[in-house]
This record gives sequence, C-alpha cells and structure tokens, in this order.
Amino acid sequence: MNFTSISIPLNLTTGYQNPNDDFFSPILSCANKFDVGVGYFSSIWLQHVKKGIYQFALNGGRSRWIISPNINLQDAAAISEGFILKSIESTQKKIEDLVLDELALMDVDSRTLLSNLIAAGVLDFKISFPISSGNNLFHAKMGVAIDEDGNEVAFNGSFNLTGNAKDNWEYIDIYTDETAREKQRILSIQERFNTLWAGEDAFYQVFTPSKSLLTGIENFSDNEKSVFPKISDSEHVNLRSYQKEAIKKWGENKGHGMYVMATGSGKTITALATVKKLITRFKEANNPLFIVFVLPLKHLLDQWHEEAEEFGFESTKCYEESLNWRVPLSEKLAHQSIQKSGIVKAMVTNATLASDNFQRILRGIKVPIMVVADEAHNLGSPTYLHALPKNAQYRLGLTATPKRHNDEEGTEALFDYFGGAVFEFTLREAIEAGFLVKYRYYPSICEFNHDEYQDYKAIIKKLKNEEKSQFEADNELEELLGGASNKLIILRKELEKLKSTNQLQHTLLYCGSQTDDEGSRQIEKILTMLGHELGIKARKFTATESLDDRKKILAQFARCELDAIVAIKCLDEGVDVPATKQAFVISSTSNPREFIQRRGRVLRRSPGKDEAIIYDFIVVPPPGEEVNPALIEKEVKRGLEYNSLAVNKNENETLLLNLADLHGVDL
Repeated sequence: MNFTSISIPLNLTTGYQNPNDDFFSPILSCANKFDVGVGYFSSIWLQHVKKGIYQFALNGGRSRWIISPNINLQDAAAISEGFILKSIESTQKKIEDLVLDELALMDVDSRTLLSNLIAAGVLDFKISFPISSGNNLFHAKMGVAIDEDGNEVAFNGSFNLTGNAKDNWEYIDIYTDETAREKQRILSIQERFNTLWAGEDAFYQVFTPSKSLLTGIENFSDNEKSVFPKISDSEHVNLRSYQKEAIKKWGENKGHGMYVMATGSGKTITALATVKKLITRFKEANNPLFIVFVLPLKHLLDQWHEEAEEFGFESTKCYEESLNWRVPLSEKLAHQSIQKSGIVKAMVTNATLASDNFQRILRGIKVPIMVVADEAHNLGSPTYLHALPKNAQYRLGLTATPKRHNDEEGTEALFDYFGGAVFEFTLREAIEAGFLVKYRYYPSICEFNHDEYQDYKAIIKKLKNEEKSQFEADNELEELLGGASNKLIILRKELEKLKSTNQLQHTLLYCGSQTDDEGSRQIEKILTMLGHELGIKARKFTATESLDDRKKILAQFARCELDAIVAIKCLDEGVDVPATKQAFVISSTSNPREFIQRRGRVLRRSPGKDEAIIYDFIVVPPPGEEVNPALIEKEVKRGLEYNSLAVNKNENETLLLNLADLHGVDL
C-alpha cells in the first residue's frame, strides 16, 4: 500500500472528524518514514493510532520525533538558565530526569508500547529546548510522512499528539505532493524539522537521549518489541528521483563516473547512498572492500563524517598528525586481511591523500578499492592525480563544476580517471524543483579610477610582451579588479539602503585579500565600514579563524546576533551558510567555478527564506578611456551567468548587452 491507495483529507477539525482515525492511522499504515515535531507528547496517542503504528513498524518504518518535555514555566526558566551557568551535561540530565518522571506517570500499556517502539529502533527522538534563557518552549505541531514510493504528505496545525488533543477544538492543514505549491509547503516543513534535528536551529537546542535515559526507557519495554524488525537509519533515507537515477547511471557505467550536481542538491547523500548499495553487495558476498573518501579540507571532512554516521558508516578520519590515524587504520586493514572480509572506510583530506604515509598504506592494499572524491575538480593537479590509486575498481567523483579553469589537461585527466559525467543535475533544475531558492540579481557598474586603470594596462602589456606568465597576470588582475576602490563607495550606499529598511540581517560579503598602497587590507576596510561607521554587527570569516570560532560565527549569524559575515575564499567550498539572504560579491574572478559555487551557496534553503539577492560589481574603464573588449568580456560574461537564472533577468539584460556592444565584445 501507498498514499495513493487511501483517501487523504484536505484538513481536519476535531469534533467534526477524528484526526487519529481519519488521517494519522491510515497514513502510518502506508508510510515507512514519519518525521514529527510536537510541543507535547503522550504515549496515550500511540494507543489511539495503535493499528497504524503497528503496521508502520512491520513495514520497517522509521520515525523521528522532536519533543519538548512537559514542564512548568518555573522549571523551564531554571533549566534555560542552566545553559548559561552550568554544563550542557548537567542541564541535559535535569531535562531527562523530567522525561523519565513523565514516563513513570503514564499508564502501563501506553508506556510499554512507546518503550517497545524506541527499544526496537522504530521510533527515535531528540529533546528540544531554547538556547537562550526564558520561558519560550518548543511548541511545534508539524510532520512529514513518506511512503516506499517516495510520495510525501505533510501536516501542520494546532493538534498535539497527546491523548486529550482529539477532544480539544483543534485544526490541521494537510498537504500532498500533487502540485508544485504543495510540494513547496512539504519541503518547508521538512526543512524546519531537519534543521532542528541536526542541531542547526538558531534558537532551539536538541539533545540526543543519553544512554541512561534510553536504559530507563528500555526497562519499561517487554518481549513484544522483538516483533518489530530492527532497521538502520541508512535504509530509510528517502532519495529523490534524480538521486536514484544518478546511482543507477553509475552502476550501469560499471562503478565509474562523476555526479555533476548543483551545490545544495544533495551530492553527499547521493554519494553515501551509492556507497551503501555497493557495501550491501560486498557484504552479501562476504568479500572485503576498502573505501577512501577524499575531501579537500578538514571542515568538509568533519561534515562528511557526521553525515556518514547517519548511514551507519564508521570511518577513520585521516588528517593532520599521522600518529592520530595511521595505527588505527592499519589495525583495521590488518584484521580485514586476516578475515578476508569486512568493509574498511577512511576519510582523507587531499593533502593526506598525497602524503607519503597514506601512499604507503595504499600501496599495501590487496583488496578492491572504492574512491569517493568530493569537489573532485580540486584533484586535477599533477600531485593529486598521481596520488589517486590507479588500482581502484570503483570511482565516484562529485562536483558542481567539473571543468578546471584554464586547465584543459587537468580536466581531461580527471574525466579519464573517474570515467566522465554519468549524471548531471543543474542549478536551473535544482531551483525549478524547489531544492534551492529563487534569487534576484543586482549588478552595479563600477569604474576603475585613473591609477587603477593604468596598473591594469601595465599588467596586460607585460603579459603580451611575455614579461609575465598567464598565471602571474591572472593573479594580479584578480587582485586589482577585486580591490577597485569605487566598489566600497557603491557598497556603502547599498548597505545604508538595507539598514534604513531593516533588511540587513543575514548579509554575506565576499571580499578579497587585497592590500592597498597604504598597507590596508580590503577586508579590514569593510569591517571598519560595517562596525565603526554604519553600526552593523559583523565578523570576518577567514582561514585564520579556528574551526570552533567559525562554528560560533555561523551560529551567531543564523540567530541574527550578527547581521553580516565578511568572508574571503574559505566559504567557497563545503561551508554551509543557508541563512544567507543577500550576498555582495565584491571580489570575483573570471573563474566560473568560483562564482557558480558562491551562487549555489547563497541559494541554499533555510526556514523562512523564500528568495535570495546577489549584488555584483561590473568593473569598467574610467570615463574618457578607450574601449576595452578584454576587460569587459570577462566582467559581462560573469554578469550574464549570474543573471541567466535570476527572477529579474529582464531588468539587467539590456545593461549588460549594451555594455558588451559599447566595447565591441562579441558574445
């Protein structure tokens, strides 16, 4: 059975209808996934939907709950204060003690059913509580159910999943995925749930239940829990249709290929699901396999490690000091060699992959190898190409931008190694499907001043006379274009407009590392403008900040404790800043990968975010100077790329095309 085989109401009102009989129980009977966030939870509700929840469990269903402990306001204020004054561990213990007290007061049958479902792994839960002190409790009533065919149903309203809720006057709206607008509503509810579950909500913390709490719950269970099939998280990751198609294409290409997927469209989940499928095959045959996940940077490796754990993958992190990972990894590989079976997984940074220590380990591998490389375009240099294991039978590369800028040889070598693009999911497709938000694009014409333009012409002249290499010239031109002084004048005006209309929150500024003739860095100038001159709360986000500092900055940004983040290139790959609503691209290059990835990062969905805005600066010669096709071609091409998918595309085309025509640029 699936959702199409049952009647799903448009909405429900208690008294006129019974939500449990008319909606929840039938939906649970057909579902294999049920995510729900509720302010109050009572196991009595499970008795009211007992028929549905039993069938859900026998389906191998997996339900995730975010709940709030049912406590009085005085306790709530005291526990909230504990977040500030005491350790998180002691605060969590207080909350969990209250949860156990609530369970002890429940009737035996209801409590036993709830405990059985948790002990069997059918029901998982996290406890939500406000980050800041006060009496603001988590008071959601929302959820999403998914059947085995991927059909989705969501609900939102005033109905708590408690025993008494059916007797109150309650109202529920129900959404199915039959129209694009309803799909957007479902996606929005799922986003809010996932943000909370991942602990990334700006205002509410979530606790994973401690072992002591789960032991307490286990004590309330009975032998009936054994009738529910044990399941793992990874079996109930509901893939989108295009993700399933990608995995199919990779398999048809004999386990070789690249997923070319827009930033924010789920490359990581698709890759982990691909790995899961291969692992299942090897386990069934009782054969050994060594999997190497290759990530460009440490923070991205940590993100992958967390997501892999959701799939039940235990991987050895390999970065920094080899003493920290060499022995544990070698022991696992030795055990695999003796047993001639088992799956060993290692996650390495690009630098670790190329290190002598890891290369020695690779040379000793005698079992089949799978390589999974995120941001695979970074591996096109000779050093990394040489480090990739040539005897890897299975190869999967992930990237939004497979072509390396000004490096056809490296691009071709990467495609040769991984086997070409077996699946593509473009930014346009991701926006149209609702996985990324729509955006508006506002380009500003920025004139070089006289001295800057003379410097520009001098660099071009030296390049033509072969006094500079293309690489040297590109770097100097990038610095000169990014640091054009008039950009800061335009930026100030735009920021003042945003501030005057209270629209400054969630602003991201991409700048460069340029230093002017007086030794002042652009990033410091912008921070001074924001903080001291305009009174805008801002922090910088660069390679000099520690990983802990970066996490704090992103959390403050999401909670609106900061209005703006000023970043250099460390936000280009792998760091999610979904709360961003507008971005100023102050420093940009002609490298398509950079501005395509920046755009994708700004378009990530976030609760309450329906649209994003991108501000760009098109650099042109100063008034009175001759036309310059070379300069304008690069600037206009970037502008047209940004503009190509913008909601307000028609507003900007005339400006950009007229600029190209004025300078004799043939597009």
